[in-house]
Amino acid sequence: MRSAAAALALMLAASSATMAQVPDDEHPFIMPGTPAKTVPAPSPWLTAGDLLRRLEQGDAGAIQYVKGVYDATESGLWCYTGRTHVKLRKQSPEAMRRDATAYLRKLKAAQRKERASDHLVRMWQERWPCPPDGCCP
Repeated sequence: MRSAAAALALMLAASSATMAQVPDDEHPFIMPGTPAKTVPAPSPWLTAGDLLRRLEQGDAGAIQYVKGVYDATESGLWCYTGRTHVKLRKQSPEAMRRDATAYLRKLKAAQRKERASDHLVRMWQERWPCPPDGCCP
């Protein structure tokens, strides 16, 4: 019984040694203990097209997603300020939904397959870029 287990262990070790684990552009990391190329390429959790559909359907979770991205990225990737860089009052959820829907509708088909959060941040960066001397306090 021990010799069968030892033989199996040797076969498994030999087969895993022959599979080189080399990262590449599509698979930037290799999960330890897995054969090469088994880690799927990163894909967005929520695409711009999915978010657009949900916003158009009035999905409450979609506006929560927009608000979360807004909260996580403000004053770091973009600055919600006026021309004099004075902080404005926060946008209402309805205004955020309207803005996001209008922006996402203008995207090309290929862009709608990309990460929704990247497009939301880009929308806010275009509208409220950070001043050269840094973001608002």
